[in-house]
Amino acid sequence: MAIDHTDGAPAAMKHALAAIREGDTIRSQLETVGVPESIGRLLARNVARFGDHAVFSELRDGAYRAVTWNNFARDVASFGAFLASEGVGPGTRVAMVSPNRGEMLVAEFATMGLGATYAPIFSAYPADQVQGLLGQLQPTVIIVAGRDQVAGVALSTATRALVSFDAVDATVVQGIVQGSAARYSTFADALSSGASDTVRCSAFAAHASQIDPNEPCLLNFTSGTSGVLKGVLLTHDNILSQQRALSAIWSVTHHDRFLSYLPWHHSFGGIFEKYSALYNGATIHIDTSRGKDFDALRRNWAAVRPTIYFSVPQVYQQLVTHVQSRPEDEGSIFHAGLRFVFTAAAPLPANVSAYFASKGVAVLEGWGLTETSPCCTLTDLAQPRTVPGMVGYPIPGVTIRIAADGEILVRGPNVMRGYFGNPEATAQALPGDGWFHTGDLGEFVGAGLKLVARKDRVFKMLNAEKVVPTEIENRLAGMNNYIRHVIVAGQGERFLAALIFPDYFRIAEQFGDDREAAERVVKESLRTTLLAFNSDHPVRYERIQAFAVISKELTIENEELTPSMKVRVRNVLSNAEEYLEAVYAPSADCDCRFLRKVMRLRPDDRACFAGIERSLDQCHSCGSFVFGDAPDAEPTQLSH
Repeated sequence: MAIDHTDGAPAAMKHALAAIREGDTIRSQLETVGVPESIGRLLARNVARFGDHAVFSELRDGAYRAVTWNNFARDVASFGAFLASEGVGPGTRVAMVSPNRGEMLVAEFATMGLGATYAPIFSAYPADQVQGLLGQLQPTVIIVAGRDQVAGVALSTATRALVSFDAVDATVVQGIVQGSAARYSTFADALSSGASDTVRCSAFAAHASQIDPNEPCLLNFTSGTSGVLKGVLLTHDNILSQQRALSAIWSVTHHDRFLSYLPWHHSFGGIFEKYSALYNGATIHIDTSRGKDFDALRRNWAAVRPTIYFSVPQVYQQLVTHVQSRPEDEGSIFHAGLRFVFTAAAPLPANVSAYFASKGVAVLEGWGLTETSPCCTLTDLAQPRTVPGMVGYPIPGVTIRIAADGEILVRGPNVMRGYFGNPEATAQALPGDGWFHTGDLGEFVGAGLKLVARKDRVFKMLNAEKVVPTEIENRLAGMNNYIRHVIVAGQGERFLAALIFPDYFRIAEQFGDDREAAERVVKESLRTTLLAFNSDHPVRYERIQAFAVISKELTIENEELTPSMKVRVRNVLSNAEEYLEAVYAPSADCDCRFLRKVMRLRPDDRACFAGIERSLDQCHSCGSFVFGDAPDAEPTQLSH
């Protein structure tokens, strides 16, 4: 399929039609575009094609300032010379602990251009976790943003240099490097020490271009939704095979503008989004909102006017909510140049997807894991999103199989080498049968893939009935705009219950400071939604008999969300033990502040344990139901 890369129009989408099913596998009939290459070869190619075009742009003094491919390549070669002088080369690792910023791209390309492995670590992890990951990596060079990240640095005998983007107090640095073989340098000094002229830049580019694409270059830690973080070892071709596949499906060009907040230590932002831009010469505009500060996001959105946008559902929900509340801002958000948006990490609620469609903006969704670099399937721009859980069709070069137990297996050039320093986990995921065992359950819809759940999320009730909670959760979230997250519980219990985390951003946009109205409307809306679900749901034992509202946001800091905003269900359930006790084992020992957060959808005439003349099914009438009054809850703010 020929792709026109000369203008900003989307490529003709034949992705769905190209997918075929052969027995228990599906694959694409489309061929990938181009041949395997190294990251260094990508750099050389783009310098030749787009030398004076911006590779990235970031805010400085209130305005976006661009760095061209020519200047970027010079900095890469200069920093590469510094890294080489510190012993960085094949078989070594460079660790990065920083929020997204342009210097990270320089360090990444310089490391990979030397044949070494780049290992980004989430900068907001606590110090002890960062130290543990550095201990696994044994990096030759450690790079941090500045003072806040230095606290998590622990040098090993392998470490030769500590580098910071921002200057750090000399006393603090001295305390870290003292007694080690490592020396400290600012990033600016490192660039100066390795400053490259045209000849040295050309030599670096030539060497980087010749690196075997099958050599490792990136070590990404998994998001950790269900256990210990594992280091995924990926090659140059693992990363770029995605782009060769996508070039047969869509058209991204150097005219496109990306507004990027997704953290670069994770595969969705750091591989899929970032290299979709880099591979095609599009400009990455670094978003300082980090997906958390909506006012900053709106300002940056207005300044950049992105043509392609990657995000998790929460931000799309906020964009839609804001436009619905403030129609005057619609033109700046759903502007004419916005071609399509991409969502991952969790299904986008159907009402949000429909709103984008009503504005003429297509929503793409995909599925994959860090271990698959990450994308394996992609929905079709020309096809309406009507099947819940449908995550698209295999991209060219990737074959997907459903095992006898429903597990999704993957084969293709995107599959990892293995887990760094963890042969047991590698053998479990890559048992030698030619397939990567994903741990996800799925089923085929024609020649497309429907995602069902993680294997470890499926549970049995007391009556031994098997429940797939993800399907119920996705449906409930799509039925009510006031639901931010919902978790279905009931393992080993007589009935199912739901833990609901309200969307306080939407509530604030709609009700302002009128908490009384918000309480009344949202409470009734949630009750109506759960009753409607039960009325329509054909499987009797999967109907929800009670739900609890937990009046707080899930956070990364409480280890309830991964840095990529996936829900750590096990941790959420553990943190909600008092609510679950109030649902399943109400007694005089239960704190009333949890009992009144539970609404029972079936009659329960047991008397109130506090002596109030109410039955247990009326506990929700005491105090606030929607807003926070649990012992450990912070006051819920209605403003953003």
